Amino acid sequence: MQLKRLDHVALVCADTEASRGWYQSVLGMEWVFQGQWGGNPCFLRKGESYLALFQAGRSPGMPARPDGPRIDHFAFLAASRGDYEQAKLELREKGLSFKEQDHEISLSLYLEDPDGHTVEITTYDLG
Repeated sequence: MQLKRLDHVALVCADTEASRGWYQSVLGMEWVFQGQWGGNPCFLRKGESYLALFQAGRSPGMPARPDGPRIDHFAFLAASRGDYEQAKLELREKGLSFKEQDHEISLSLYLEDPDGHTVEITTYDLG
């Protein structure tokens, strides 16, 4: 089996519109496939990474409400250390708090979306 990359992460959201707005304004994600599936899920893209935002209670198999995050976290890779530092600057400018960790092989920052999902931005460029 050969796998190229992670295609998308599906998140259950209390308010898809609020979550879409958050990912667009905080991470600069683009809303793609607008008008498909009655807006549920809502697909967002940044580079080759996709998120599928599902409205709680509106899809078969989705809970009536999100009882907290259903995954631990997911990570976006910054293209360089400079891009990582720029991400920190932009998050601070937006008044968002985050935690930063040095993993010895990488640096990561962690913040939460409106539904409590942990979003990581990481770099392996330690120079």
